[in-house]
Amino acid sequence: MDSSRGGATREERPGASPITARAVLLGALSVALLAAINPHLAFVSRTWSVGDGSLLNSAVFILFLLVAANGVLARLRPGRALHRSELLVIYGMLIVSVGYLFVGGMPYLVSVTTFPFYMASPGNEWEHLILPYVPAWLSLGSSEAVVSFWEGSPAGVPWDVWLTPLLNWFSFTFAMMAAMFCLGALLCRHWIERQRLAFPLVEVPLSLTGRDAFPTLRSSVLNNRVFWIGFAIPCALEILAFLHRLSPSVPSPTLWNIHIGRNFAAMGLPWSALSFMRLSLIFPVIGITCLLPSEVSLSLWLFYALYVVQLLVWGSFGVAAEGGTSSLSVNPRSFIHFQEAGGFLAFAALIIYQSRTAISQAWWSLLGRTRGAHSPYAPLAGGWALLGFMLANGFMVWWISRAGMPWWSFALLMAVFYAVLIGCSRLVAAGGVMFVSHEFTIRGVVLSTVGTTAIGPQSLVMYTYVWLAYMSDPMSLAMPQMVNSFKLIDRARVRGKLFTLAAGLAVATMLAVGLPALLAVIYRHGASAIGYAGGWPFRSFPNWALGDLDGALRNPMPADNWLRFGMLLGAAITAGLVWLNTRFVWWSVSPIGFLIASSYETNRSLWLNALIAWVLITLVRRYGGLRLERTLRPAFLGLVLGSYLPSGVLAIVSAIFGLAQPMG
Repeated sequence: MDSSRGGATREERPGASPITARAVLLGALSVALLAAINPHLAFVSRTWSVGDGSLLNSAVFILFLLVAANGVLARLRPGRALHRSELLVIYGMLIVSVGYLFVGGMPYLVSVTTFPFYMASPGNEWEHLILPYVPAWLSLGSSEAVVSFWEGSPAGVPWDVWLTPLLNWFSFTFAMMAAMFCLGALLCRHWIERQRLAFPLVEVPLSLTGRDAFPTLRSSVLNNRVFWIGFAIPCALEILAFLHRLSPSVPSPTLWNIHIGRNFAAMGLPWSALSFMRLSLIFPVIGITCLLPSEVSLSLWLFYALYVVQLLVWGSFGVAAEGGTSSLSVNPRSFIHFQEAGGFLAFAALIIYQSRTAISQAWWSLLGRTRGAHSPYAPLAGGWALLGFMLANGFMVWWISRAGMPWWSFALLMAVFYAVLIGCSRLVAAGGVMFVSHEFTIRGVVLSTVGTTAIGPQSLVMYTYVWLAYMSDPMSLAMPQMVNSFKLIDRARVRGKLFTLAAGLAVATMLAVGLPALLAVIYRHGASAIGYAGGWPFRSFPNWALGDLDGALRNPMPADNWLRFGMLLGAAITAGLVWLNTRFVWWSVSPIGFLIASSYETNRSLWLNALIAWVLITLVRRYGGLRLERTLRPAFLGLVLGSYLPSGVLAIVSAIFGLAQPMG
């Protein structure tokens, strides 16, 4: 009950709350603001970014600012204060769209449009090897515009030559986002209503908005004393790191990306197989993982430990982790990566099988045979979600066919991509995994399964374009964010159909503002001069992807039976783990850790933090019980917000005072 307003809150009233025009307007303006400022802040001054991973720091910080402003508004103009559902709609619009702005999305898209033309030379023969297969409507048609992209130009962006590629990329990107949205909507009702997945990451925005109908900071988790215990630790470290960057004489502990594997590099086999090992102490990951069931946090570090053991076993037989890649010369890491690829395929197949009733109902509803029950909080009814998914994919097939790529070749790529999408979304929804990544490439799975000869040069080139722009970085995928937004809409009791329109507007705004803003910054400074060490993201990753394409075109390879076997083995292991997890109460290990055990982010960002959280929460539950766990829950959320909120405040301070404070 909300005594300040009289009567029940909207959440307690029957029916669904409408989405207000001001919420949609504020959401679109917030998306536009982040899209406009991110290129400079992320790639030039490097003081802040919209964030990556499954919990976007920019969306959390914007929500915090809105809740703070709402407290002032509630005091001065109570009738104009934002309702909790409005704030959550704004947050939902942000997370479904702005993640594509950072390194794994839009920067790759604009870079791949120009990179093969800029790097073509008589030495690499790309003018004859690659460029003939690039559609004219995806190229600039101006060597001067290409050179200016990489080296900068005082004349600014040549909009006349960019208009056609931008419109074509805009349409394909919007269709890709629509397909993810519809697929998420088709599966997510089963996850929310029948399986009741935890969706741990939605606890952060829900804690910021609190339970009051008209949220303020006093009604949020910030008003809890225990919260500040968790908040203080990462906040103090953020401030120390900020001061250290301004003045190196200020001490600051190094807790990020510590390369412990270098200690093993010179030891010889089997220990040199562990030269890749890294660790980071990331308090938001610890905080979120403490909210998870123990079987999930256990899984995240246990399967990483088993991955390390596998490499030691291979090394003990004299097989280095970076051996050959053929069936006769074993590459242990590639074999393990493809086990996980097979695991994703099997995991997605099992999820689809579990959701078969919902999919069947959607199909018959689409044909008009049945009407079916539809939650008012769902973004799309099953039939509409299925229709939207088919239409979005139909458009993408037409688009790619114009580029000369056979539909069946594109279908192979998208089938693997959707399996990864479903798997990643499930990892986020059920396990709250903040940094989902995998070491296999979606393109590589297809090519290793059917061979490069069968695919052909036209498809190989377009594979590189589409894969690099949309599939290369799992942390830029929008579907995991979308399923989180669906859970938020359900918790806020908001009319779901209207959120579909709001999400579409958010994506369109992100593209319409973000693409021109990014190009403006690039042409002002030159893509080669901005970004991070090693030319990332503008040069390094396109350089690797196009180099790999060069090798595939010059030396076509048949399917790799060794990697095929690895995929089959991984699929069987995943099916067995799921069976054990669902059939036996005593089996207390989730299968999700197996899918990402060898990934870069598990190595760098997850395993140590998952281990710390597992030990901590196990001790709390054993010696304090559920009561102590509920008492400490605000402190766990404090570990998250203690990192996200100070970094946003310090970025604003840096911008106001012109402080050069690059991100770590």
